[in-house]
Amino acid sequence: MWVVDDGSADRTAQVAESWRGKISLELIRHLKNQGLGAALRTGFSALAPFLSDTDIVVTLDADNTHSPAQIPAMVRLIEESRAELVVASRFVRGAQVTGVPAYRRFLSDCAALVFRMLIPIRGLKDYTCGFRCYKGSLVKRMMDKWPSLVSETGFAASAELVVKAGAFHPRVMEVPLDLRYDQKPTASKMRVGTTIVRNLAVVIRLRKLINS
Repeated sequence: MWVVDDGSADRTAQVAESWRGKISLELIRHLKNQGLGAALRTGFSALAPFLSDTDIVVTLDADNTHSPAQIPAMVRLIEESRAELVVASRFVRGAQVTGVPAYRRFLSDCAALVFRMLIPIRGLKDYTCGFRCYKGSLVKRMMDKWPSLVSETGFAASAELVVKAGAFHPRVMEVPLDLRYDQKPTASKMRVGTTIVRNLAVVIRLRKLINS
């Protein structure tokens, strides 16, 4: 397990250190906050030398908003060769979103619709949720084409990653996301409007990858 502590002000590093002797865990620390994209770039770069085709890469937020209890069901879909990319989605039956203001949910719903219109990826509705499972062979193909993989520094990195994955036309499945913003220990740093605009810019810039 790789934990990227992106200059957090909470006890992320201390909690991760306490688990070192109990599970295989590598803690990577950014001395100051650099953004989600930087954390993802660091994490993928760290695991790349150890990655095999049959491995499964799971990404999720470590702020209590994403439940690790969902991981086994997501991983199973890849193990059973039913998918190469599994996304915990807000837009499938059974999804639960708790603690997110109504205006933010409305903006996210509208943005998701635009994403699907601009750059449709079969089986995908949620382009921005970062709770995902990737088959190792898919990640290796992505990193062969884009060695740094993530160029965005902020929250738009999630859209960038899924669009780049979509360039290889993987089998995609979604499972219902249980999003718990009410359990987030600190206020979100995301500026919703700015993030949506940036996400759209990323999708437009990369859409030729899917259409080629």
